[in-house]
Order: sequence, then structure tokens, then C-alpha cells
Amino acid sequence: MTASSLDLGTHRPMRVGLNLLYLLPGIVGGTETYAAGLLRGLAEVDDGVEYVAFLNRESADWPLPDIPAFQRVVCPVRASSRARRLLYEQLQLPALARRHGVDVLHSLGYVAPVLGCCPGVVTIHDMNTKGHGRSMPLLKRLALSFLVRLGARSARLVITVSEFSRQEIRHHLGLPLERIHVVHEAPLPLETELQEESQHSVSGVPGGQPSHQPDAPFILAFASQSPHKNIPRLIEAFARIAPSVPHHLVLAGHLPGDGAANRAIHRWDIAHRVRLTGYLPRSEVDRLLSEAALFAFPSMYEGFGLPVLEAQAAETPVACARRGALPEVAGEGAVFFDPENVLDMAATLAHALTDEDLRHNLVAQGRLNLERFSWTVAARQTLNLYARAAWRGGNRYVGSPAKPSAVIAHGAPAGSFDHSADDSPDIADGKLSLDDQELPLPRTRTKPEQP
Repeated sequence: MTASSLDLGTHRPMRVGLNLLYLLPGIVGGTETYAAGLLRGLAEVDDGVEYVAFLNRESADWPLPDIPAFQRVVCPVRASSRARRLLYEQLQLPALARRHGVDVLHSLGYVAPVLGCCPGVVTIHDMNTKGHGRSMPLLKRLALSFLVRLGARSARLVITVSEFSRQEIRHHLGLPLERIHVVHEAPLPLETELQEESQHSVSGVPGGQPSHQPDAPFILAFASQSPHKNIPRLIEAFARIAPSVPHHLVLAGHLPGDGAANRAIHRWDIAHRVRLTGYLPRSEVDRLLSEAALFAFPSMYEGFGLPVLEAQAAETPVACARRGALPEVAGEGAVFFDPENVLDMAATLAHALTDEDLRHNLVAQGRLNLERFSWTVAARQTLNLYARAAWRGGNRYVGSPAKPSAVIAHGAPAGSFDHSADDSPDIADGKLSLDDQELPLPRTRTKPEQP
């Protein structure tokens, strides 16, 4: 068998289903960035594989790569109704994937169908429900832990985004390490725009200014409704150095609903030095990153820590917690502190703001560190895993011929369907290396010109 085709019984390309039912544009954060970056990388590789993206009602218009290989299927469910979405994902999605001739179903957001009709791959970004689950309501934590465990055990392969998360998954889920594969994320190019939510409230405190136009210079941090982001301690650390530096602290995003951040601002009487922006569009976030004197990331638990790479891409010095995957991802391009020790955090922030040699070195090291991360490389590694999951030996892939009416021929215009009724080696030399076998690549095709 040559590298010109995949033998699926019909000599058609492998078809990969992309389970994006979890997606709430502008809300789910890092998992949306992961989906956008991976799909962009898959489109750039453009290797002849076909993709069927299963989307919910809220993400019906979420941008997919504008090439014929991607097909959009809008499912009659809303991600904002978590229970209904999870039921649909478990009970309806497998049958829908079968109707569309899917050979491998990749669930990109932690949870995968347990009883699938085809081999499954699931991306588990971290074990936050275990590693820092106390910030999550008990019922939600138990339900998600149960579904993540079942999905991981039923999937042929598990993808995660760091070696730290790989070890966490092995420890908490009991999976053998050979079933868990690290595929690093990467920053999105600045020109990449994700779909933005049109209405978001702006957080504010008495005496604070909700405007996102900060007084320069400023320290930037990303606030979050998740308490493990550790914003109250950052506010206290900033308050301790505020008398000796001219900087303001800008918190971009929503604060946790427990009021701890607001109480810290009032306790230290620094409302006039803190700016709370509320939700911001991606373009504004990128602008703040590029203008900040320092990016601070005090999180208690991160499976990857993409904002650190985004700050490095903006050539902004980084100070972050020595926790989770952050040392692995930030490399030499950051200074680190103990996120539970406010004095250590304050001293590190002050040092990073005032030592010019250190600042120049952090920017230079951050630029070098970014060379380790690429969505194109991530896409090639993920494609290898798709092929590995679908492989069943004897020069054959799993999967049965789809009904002609259910499948768009490869190369036909990408369609949009609304179903409201119902550590892997790179690709090289034309073959995929899989243990002691070599898998042929799908047939190549001419990549359409980008508009």
C-alpha cells in the first residue's frame, strides 16, 4: 500500500470528528484557545484528512478554518445547559458521528462519549477537579470527575498539554503513561480573532475605575471567577510594594464571586491603584499585554499556563507561581515565586519591576522559549495520534464505509449541517511511525490559496 491513500474499505481519506460541544465562545477560556489553535494547525498541515466539527447552538457560527476539509455540524443542544449537553454528548453524539462516517472522534474538552461507535481520543488539559477541586461546587466536581474518568478509560488515547498534567492524569485516573501523550499548546497569532461575547458585565469597586485604560506604567494580571487564580494574594503583594513603585495593578477579566478580591482592595486601601476591566475582547487583551511593564501570574494550579507564553510573545517580562506546569512552560523566560507566600511574591514583583538587566534577560529568554511551541507541530503530533487510534493492523484502519448521503466527498465545498431533528513522532518522509510499524500518510492534495 502506498502513501497515496488510506484503506478504509472505500479508499477515502480518514475522517476525524471534533467534539466541540463544550464550547462557549468567549467564556471557556483556554479550552477555546486550544481548539482554535489546533484547528488552525490542522488546516496548515492540510494533509488530506477530513474533519467534521460538532458544535452547539451557542457556537454555531464559531469560525472554522476556511478550507473544504472542514465540515460544520450544529447540534440541537446548548452548552450553557450543562446537564443536557452532557446527556446529548453521551447518548446522541456517537450515533451522529456514525452517520457522518467518522473514523476517530476527538473530544477536545475533558469529557468524551463513553459508549462510542468509533475509536476515541480525548484531551484532558489538567486534573483541576482533583488538583485544586475545592474551588468547585461539590456536585459539579463529582459529576465532572466521574465523566472525565469514564471518558479517559474508554478512549484509545489521551492527549494532555504538559508533562505535569500527564503525571497528574496517571496519578488520579490510574492510566498507564503509554496511553497519555503530551502535545504542547502555543500562543495564537495576534491577528487570530476568536468569536467574542457581546455582553459582559464590568467588575468594579467603590473608588476603583472600571475603565481598561490604565495609568502607565502597570502590572497586568488575568482575573478569573476561579478562586485558584489567587488574585487576593496578588492584590496584597502589590499593596506591600505600591508605596515604592509608581505602577498600577490592572486585573483583566471577572473576579471570583466570593468577594475576596474586593475585600483585599479595601483592606489595603489601594482602590486608587487598581483597575478592574471586566471582560475584554482579545484585541484589548493583546494591547494590554504589549504595554504592561510586567505580567503577573499567581495561579495555584495550571495544567499548562498559556497566558505566560502570550506575555512572552508580547515581549513582556513575566513573574509567575512556581506551581503546576508553569516552570515547565515558562522555562528561563520568567521569575518564580511561592504563590502562598505573599512576602516572596511581593519581593519578586519588586525585583522584576526595578532590575533592568533582569527585565531585558526575561524578554530575551522568553523569545527563545517560544521556539519550543508551535500549533503546526502540535497538529502533526495530533494527526499521528489520530492514525494510531484508528489503526487496527494489516494495513487497515478501523471504520466502516459511510452512507453516500451522509458524507461529503473530499474536496467538495465545506457544508454546515443543523441536526435539530435528532510524545508522538512527527510526520516525516511520507510515513507515520507507530511503534514497530510504519503507517502510510493520506493522499496529498493541493492546498487552496488563502484569501
